[in-house]
Amino acid sequence: MSGGEGAPEGIERRRTEGGDFRARVLVVDDDQVDRMAVRRNLARAPGEIVVEEAEGVLDAIGRLTGEPFDCVVLDYNLPDGDGLTFLRGLRSAGLDVPVVMLTGQEDAGVARALLRSGAAAYLPKAGLSADVLLATIRDAVRGRA
Repeated sequence: MSGGEGAPEGIERRRTEGGDFRARVLVVDDDQVDRMAVRRNLARAPGEIVVEEAEGVLDAIGRLTGEPFDCVVLDYNLPDGDGLTFLRGLRSAGLDVPVVMLTGQEDAGVARALLRSGAAAYLPKAGLSADVLLATIRDAVRGRA
């Protein structure tokens, strides 16, 4: 898949008139359809958002240790680990990148544990809108300043 105009392979750049928000976002999800849904939602955002993808924990760790990201959108259930363990590992390693958790399950106990462990937000995948996703990422990135 080719990125937007002038973007390297695998990176999509979207820009709209008058947008002032810029972010580099890593979407970590083993489900290609869910990654594409996040990408489509962020493509509607004003400003410039660079979206890269990782299919699991190991891929994400490699990218996060080698490249700067403004935010991670992380699926809770991954085949090579769960989001809570991954989030705790990021914090233990001193990586303070904001993490927005996505999940297909709505479990208040998991949500509390994720937020206590440093997730910026917890969003259900069902019915996720571009506006909610963008506002959540924007708040997470700006709250990190």
